[in-house]
Amino acid sequence: MKDAVVIGGGPSGMAAAVRLAEKGYDVAIIERKEELGGILDQCIHDGFGTKIFGVALSGPEFAGEFIERVQKLGIDVYLKTYVKSVEAGGKVKEITAVGPEGVEIIKTKSIVYAIGCRERHQFEIKIGGTRPAGVYTAGMVQRLVNLYGILPGKNVVIVGGGDVGMIVARHLYLEGVDSILVVFPEEFFAGLPRNVQQCILDFGLPYRPRTVVKEIIGKDRVEGVILVQVNEKWNPIPGTEEFYPCDAVILSVGLVPYTEKLTDIGVEIDPRTKGPVVNEFFETTVRGVFAAGNLVQIFDYVDDAVESAYLATEGVEKYLGGEERLECPIFINPGENVRTLTPHRVEWKDERPITAFLRPALEGRAWIIVRNEKGEVLKKFFRQYVRPSTLERIEISRDVMENAEEVFIDVRGL
Repeated sequence: MKDAVVIGGGPSGMAAAVRLAEKGYDVAIIERKEELGGILDQCIHDGFGTKIFGVALSGPEFAGEFIERVQKLGIDVYLKTYVKSVEAGGKVKEITAVGPEGVEIIKTKSIVYAIGCRERHQFEIKIGGTRPAGVYTAGMVQRLVNLYGILPGKNVVIVGGGDVGMIVARHLYLEGVDSILVVFPEEFFAGLPRNVQQCILDFGLPYRPRTVVKEIIGKDRVEGVILVQVNEKWNPIPGTEEFYPCDAVILSVGLVPYTEKLTDIGVEIDPRTKGPVVNEFFETTVRGVFAAGNLVQIFDYVDDAVESAYLATEGVEKYLGGEERLECPIFINPGENVRTLTPHRVEWKDERPITAFLRPALEGRAWIIVRNEKGEVLKKFFRQYVRPSTLERIEISRDVMENAEEVFIDVRGL
């Protein structure tokens, strides 16, 4: 029987497995792909690892660091293996997996899910039209270009002003596409400022804010799109429709945690993050089942996703060691101008501060305020600049919450 099984062999999964193995636990990784690394194998741009390794690495280089550690530690790895079902209700959890050797039952004391997220598609953002060839998600384009050397088209419209969309725009420009247009409904790009500068402005790539794709035109292949301007509430402005010719539409319209496997075992899901409800060490509402990385919420940096994996391993260690929990958990709630927040509750008796990740709903100078259910301010954090596209990280001392039943976190602009 394993002490822990990590489901998912991406950066967060490998980080969790490595940290647990370094602590002396018997660990295994289950990965459905042919190799470890997750989505990083198609992310050839740099910028990964600045916090974890102190150097900017490409996606494959970052993955390679952890793959080497997995191999050196002798961690059992099940590749090309699909998790069919999980029985997680008791102290002994049973994973039914299907791999090259057939069906196998793997017993473990704890599970760490690190199965990442999926991309939103055209029907989730209500783009009209038929289903011609030439409509891609940004992740698929990265895979086509970076791994197989295939361009999606020569005249491209990219939908979405987030980080991945900007990175793909730069990459396609460098690969020699004839034209690129980036459209998004916000007033300005929603991604990180460094990507706006390095991916769009430095190359003079055209973009249109307050603009969306209303309809995709084409029968067998994309022939163009109908663009329409939108107001501040993202409602189309009548009379602004325009046909724009292109042969490829690339959607970079957000990521959603892949939680289907968690709901199958009864894990509670947060409607804000779309990920599991977790405590301060990323344990879900099913005892002994933990989550890490973009499965919990969408992180801006892979380094922060890895940090969540390290926190989850602390939780695994506490769970396996039978450490004491609080008699009553302290709930942490999103307050004023907070879009998403993790963790959701404090459950363990521990002296370490609570690491909270939150995404603000406003832009500018602000205070991040921790208050109790009576409205009393427990802690304040000043930020020179916050924005919805940047995940904020704060550490809250446990002693400021010890007499609270609930804690609320607000973001208040100055």
